Parts: sequence; C-alpha cells; structure tokens
Amino acid sequence: MQYKKIFLAVLFLASAAVFAYAEKAPDFTLKSTNGKLVSLSDYRGKVVFLDFWASWCPPCRASVPAVKELHKNMSRNRDVVVLGINSNENEKTVMKFMRKMGMDYANLYSNNSVMRDYRITGIPAFFIIDKRGNIVKKYGGYGRGMEKEWHREIMALLR
Repeated sequence: MQYKKIFLAVLFLASAAVFAYAEKAPDFTLKSTNGKLVSLSDYRGKVVFLDFWASWCPPCRASVPAVKELHKNMSRNRDVVVLGINSNENEKTVMKFMRKMGMDYANLYSNNSVMRDYRITGIPAFFIIDKRGNIVKKYGGYGRGMEKEWHREIMALLR
C-alpha cells in the first residue's frame, strides 16, 4: 500500500514536471494553399496537429493516409485543427500532389525560418500542440499505426 502511494506521488510529480517545462510552439504566419495567410496563433484555444511533409519524401507519402484519417476523425471537433506544412516546394508541385493524394485538410507553404524554429532535421515531422500553445509531443518519421497514438494524445488534451 505504501509503495502504491509513493508510486502515485512520483508519477504525479513527473507528469507535472513535463507540463511545467512544455516548450512554447513558435508562432508563424504562412500562406495556405487557398491563398490566405494563416498564423498558428489563430488557433490558440485549440489542439493543433502539425505535419511537416514534402511530395518527394517516401515516408511523407506513406503518412498521408494516416493524417487524412486523423483529420477525418477530428473534423467534427471544433477544438482540433490538422495543418500540413509543406517543406519548401513550389506551389504547382504542392497542389498537384495534394490533388493526387486527396489531401482535404489545410496545408501551408513553409519557409526556412519555420523549419529552423521547429528544428526540423528530417521529414515527416509531426507536432501536437496544446490549447495554450505548448508543444506536448514531437514525432520524427512515420511508422504504421502512429495515428492511433496521435489520436490518443489529442483526446487526452481535450479532457
């Protein structure tokens, strides 16, 4: 019984430490594929899922169905936003790829400062940002089934 109390106290302190030191998500303003300027700060008060991708990247292409599924599952929830951020490709390439892949969620054109601010060293890269604008989870690369973890993490932030 005593061990259980100690374990729960340690678990509480560890989780509190994680949230106390959450990294603030760098704000950005980027052009969307529909021509509008979009800022991360526009979504304060919402959970944001960011997907950094490029059309030439095989793991990025493999992750598109999972991101589409996440968007589909979360689209009825006004407190969740899924944003794709293309990694420095031209507009024609991005639009052609999005049509081919059926990417119906919002996508933005990146720039070098956003890639640097988010410390993107490889793609795909995924970020889950809480309602206060803190990065609570980062993922580098893609593996089948990751969307289940993304979904669990997002749902936990909505409670």
